[in-house]
Amino acid sequence: MAVAAYRTVAEDLRRRIGDGEFTPGDPLPSRAELARSYGVGGNVAAAAIRALATEGLVKGRMGRGVFVRERSSSRTMARSWTQERLQGRLAVTGGGADNGAGTGTEADTGTVGLEDDADGPVDDGRTVRGTPRSTTGEAPEEIARRLGLAAAEPVIRSEYLITRDGRPAMFCVSWEPLGITGGTPVSLPGAGPMAGSSVVARMSYIGFRITRSTETVTARTATRAEADVLDLAPGAPVAAIERTYYAGTRPLETADLVVPGERFRLAYEIPAEPADARA
Repeated sequence: MAVAAYRTVAEDLRRRIGDGEFTPGDPLPSRAELARSYGVGGNVAAAAIRALATEGLVKGRMGRGVFVRERSSSRTMARSWTQERLQGRLAVTGGGADNGAGTGTEADTGTVGLEDDADGPVDDGRTVRGTPRSTTGEAPEEIARRLGLAAAEPVIRSEYLITRDGRPAMFCVSWEPLGITGGTPVSLPGAGPMAGSSVVARMSYIGFRITRSTETVTARTATRAEADVLDLAPGAPVAAIERTYYAGTRPLETADLVVPGERFRLAYEIPAEPADARA
């Protein structure tokens, strides 16, 4: 009986969300309010909310309540050498804002707008890079391999969140050899004269010219921690990117990047002309 009751409540809430009575970002009534309005017990109301959360329609926020989730997006994130990426921003095209509303920017046109001024500001008003949290420690075995270091060599580990149009777009954890950045003005990505700048710009500041990067992409489900940080439903799909920047053959930085699969597709541009022919 209770099972049928919670399904009935969940179905009606699903209909109300679909009809636009509750729009993305809106809070649902509290469990007590739902129990009163549907004439059911608190446990039935809670079970209905859990069912909607499992479907990815709503998400609970600690101490704030349960909110309708934003709709999925078909926006594309360019991972090639766009001007935005060189400046530490996200190059995103297609679909306008994630809630379906247009922004009046290049994101609505389906083309990536390249800035003419390569020295322009890092934040374009829509991409915001959170302040990195950095610690120093020994390189884990896998990270030492990616950076070409001896086991347990010291590195600086940083993690930060990048948002786009106010929503989480990428969670990043990076490692840089202390032997490269230690004691320089850019030793901490979130401090100094190049705070908030891209890896390319920071390394250039201390005399290293990044010449290429490699990215290996894996499709998987988000971990519990990633889902919390990226505001995703449990088990939501993500693109996990293993990225490494090089100066010639020398690795300068490696990172694990996690992108919400329901919000972005990844696009790569591959030159048809061989590298040696472009020299």
